[in-house]
Amino acid sequence: MTGVPLHDAPVADCPAAAVQRVKVLLVDDRQDKRLALSSVLEGLDLELVTAQSGRDALRMVLIHEFAVILLDVSMPLMDGFETASLIRQRKQTEHLPIIFITAFRDTDDQASRGYALGAVDYIFAPVIPAVLRTKVSVFTDLFRKNREIKRQSDLLKMESEHRVASLENRLDCLLNRLHVGVYRLTNEGVLISANNSFYQLFAIDPLVMAHPLNFFERYLEKNDRTAITERLEAAGQVQEYPVCQSRADGTVRWISLSKVLVVESNGMRYIDGLAEDITVRKKAEEELISKAEELARSNAELAQFAYVASHDLQEPLRTISSYASLLARRYAHLLDDKGRTFLDHLVDGATRMQHLIRDILAFSKIGKQPTIVPVNCNDIMERVIFNSEESITASGATVSRDQLPTVIGDPVLLGQVFQNLLSNSLKFRHKERLLSVHIGVERKGPFWSFSVTDNGIGIPAQHYEKIFSIFQQLHTHEEYAGTGIGLAICRKAIQQCGGSITVDSELGCGSVFRFLLPCTATTMETP
Repeated sequence: MTGVPLHDAPVADCPAAAVQRVKVLLVDDRQDKRLALSSVLEGLDLELVTAQSGRDALRMVLIHEFAVILLDVSMPLMDGFETASLIRQRKQTEHLPIIFITAFRDTDDQASRGYALGAVDYIFAPVIPAVLRTKVSVFTDLFRKNREIKRQSDLLKMESEHRVASLENRLDCLLNRLHVGVYRLTNEGVLISANNSFYQLFAIDPLVMAHPLNFFERYLEKNDRTAITERLEAAGQVQEYPVCQSRADGTVRWISLSKVLVVESNGMRYIDGLAEDITVRKKAEEELISKAEELARSNAELAQFAYVASHDLQEPLRTISSYASLLARRYAHLLDDKGRTFLDHLVDGATRMQHLIRDILAFSKIGKQPTIVPVNCNDIMERVIFNSEESITASGATVSRDQLPTVIGDPVLLGQVFQNLLSNSLKFRHKERLLSVHIGVERKGPFWSFSVTDNGIGIPAQHYEKIFSIFQQLHTHEEYAGTGIGLAICRKAIQQCGGSITVDSELGCGSVFRFLLPCTATTMETP
């Protein structure tokens, strides 16, 4: 760089290239001293502005921004101390570094007075050039760094403000597109601001509002206003508050309001919120409630019908079965072979009808609310094996089981599940080998996975889903007796307990029925 420019005029008259350079103010009433100090600072990357008096210095400080002031103490009319005092009184320059320069060494009072006025240094003449250059360089470098920090800070602030404005515009456009109203109210409910969707939702024309709109008074009942105010004071927010609005055209709209109590830094309290049209959702909820009530009535009527029908049918069936059995015992010898066959069909049909009615009644009862409690499956399985002991002995089957866990479910329904699955294995056993049944269990996350495995006749893969439907049988009654309801009861019972059931099988080799049941909250260990 070339030498330091020397100015006795405002820097505004300087070329544009010099405006950005760091400025240092030199204040001295003697021209020879100004020239001497200027030559000392020659070669530094700075712009030196000079002033001949304290008054000139004050004018320069108002016009320019300086990194440091080199201020002579002894000047006519207004000395350096008075000048420094006035500079310190201005907010923009109260922290501006000042270095006092004086030729008087006879007392320390002046130095003390200078430091009391906030001087950063006090230099006595004759000035040592290297010292002055070093001190000025320190303050000019510090000024550059502060200016760069401020510039970066301003850029970041501008960028932040730009991004905030952009995000606000995008959010506003998105909310308008989604027909979500955004609004701000005073703490008393007076509308301060809102977006277009808000005005559309409430059919308000903001251009024709003659007076401020009190949202609470117009759209909320008095009790609602009190409730909302109390909830806002207690929790700071109110969510999903529906408002029914009847419009001039006769339509009714349901609008959901959410409100948040906002306290600004100045202590002012506002209510910010969102408004959304939930008319479609409200109608869907009402229809769903209506359908649920209708379904509940239908289920209750169906259950009552099943009970009455089964009760009314049981009595004549018992009569038919009793007299058919009595006829077979007393008069079978009087009938020929065909007559005895007819009589056997009659007894068998009555018995099958009784079993079918019993199973239908059991299936209909599963639809009721189950009793969900912790159930010890070991106890359930012991009762099932005891009830099936005669069939197990007659078939020569071997039944084994793992140590079973405690699950969450209905003990009656789970008893039916284990009973039906074991009965199926005993019924559909292979005629050419002894039956083997194993009840196993393993942990799978929050569920216990049970399995009932046998080496029976198996099930074709295309019928895996069919067997769980009511009245669906893969064999004739002559081959295997049954009503086709047992597995349907199993699926419905397990679903009622919060689980599911599936089957894997290989025709001629056996089947594996697997079902999941929830663990208890405390029983998490392996069985």
